[in-house]
Amino acid sequence: MLNFLLVFTLIISSCFFGSITDFSEKDIVGKQNSVINSGFEDGDYQYNIMPGNWKVLDEPNEYAFWDNTDFFNGEKSLKIEHPSSKISIISEAFEIDPEAVYYSRCFIKTNYQSNHSITFRFLAFNAKGKRVDKFSVKNYPKTDWTQVELTSGFFNRNAKFGRIIISFPKRPDKIFWVDDVESYNVYKIQK
Repeated sequence: MLNFLLVFTLIISSCFFGSITDFSEKDIVGKQNSVINSGFEDGDYQYNIMPGNWKVLDEPNEYAFWDNTDFFNGEKSLKIEHPSSKISIISEAFEIDPEAVYYSRCFIKTNYQSNHSITFRFLAFNAKGKRVDKFSVKNYPKTDWTQVELTSGFFNRNAKFGRIIISFPKRPDKIFWVDDVESYNVYKIQK
């Protein structure tokens, strides 16, 4: 009987949790993007500085550049060029509703296709800045702009702020580009 209950619980929960990942681009129509400077367009453009509202977590910051020659949308993107160590970029914090589901996405590409993945993360923090949730997905960039998607939900009830982090592998022979990093509140979880 215990095995039957366990199997039944797993089936029911997989149906419920499986549906939470079914959000997509169509669910963001008319919604506001929470990520500040998501397209790397704002600020006084200088190639060798980070765009406003974005930081590099890893030092030294000699591999991330603001690029106005290759972009998915708008006129700029962020370029990670020949990283000889792992590089992670992080967005400015934005308010989140812990009872909501967020659909996040970005567009990435690389100079040549390989089996080295990037990691796209949504982190949630409480009011004191302590991380309370982490969601992530890996993606293998291609030579054309490719969309990376991540759905986050069922947050810790103390979650107040979110941040997007994108991590690029140590690859001195590669160039990565990222553009249009966005996150949308797409659903309110009913209690």
